[in-house]
Amino acid sequence: MTVQVPVRLTEEDVAALDAMVESGRFANRSEVLRTALAELLREEREREIDEAYRRGYTKYPQEEWIGEAGLAFFDAWSRAEGGEPL
Repeated sequence: MTVQVPVRLTEEDVAALDAMVESGRFANRSEVLRTALAELLREEREREIDEAYRRGYTKYPQEEWIGEAGLAFFDAWSRAEGGEPL
């Protein structure tokens, strides 16, 4: 189910939307706006997750050896997968 949401845009923004549609990248203005909103919502979720990690590590700081062990593990995994050493 979809819900129609009226929105007011400047003429410049509408022209930019139309240019994206005319480029063939998007089928219509709605697709441009839905794609942009999905990206904005994804970024906001990531920001909220980052903030939760920040609060957690502020409350319970990670001991230095854990970070060193994690980096060593990641380096070993990367090498095993054919990657460059860190």
